[in-house]
Amino acid sequence: MKLPVDDETLQAWSKLLALTEEQIATTLQEIEKTLRIGYAHRPTSLRDFSFEELIADMDVDELALMFLATGLRQAGHPDAADAVEIRGIAARLQAHPEAD
Repeated sequence: MKLPVDDETLQAWSKLLALTEEQIATTLQEIEKTLRIGYAHRPTSLRDFSFEELIADMDVDELALMFLATGLRQAGHPDAADAVEIRGIAARLQAHPEAD
């Protein structure tokens, strides 16, 4: 899976979370698994796009949030991961009130 960030960025994020190589690999596998579930349930308007095409257009901030939450779980901080996800959802709803 080709992510919209370079390896240096992934390493910096991993270092901030103090993830081991095994935890990094698991974090990336979990992110890919989540994205593939979303891809399997994509709207009809996106049916003509491949998984790789849609991932290439992924927002870097969205990936950073996914990496942070998943990495926190891998590092043994599930409550912090939940808090990050809740704040992310709240911020998205505030930024896009029409989603209500």
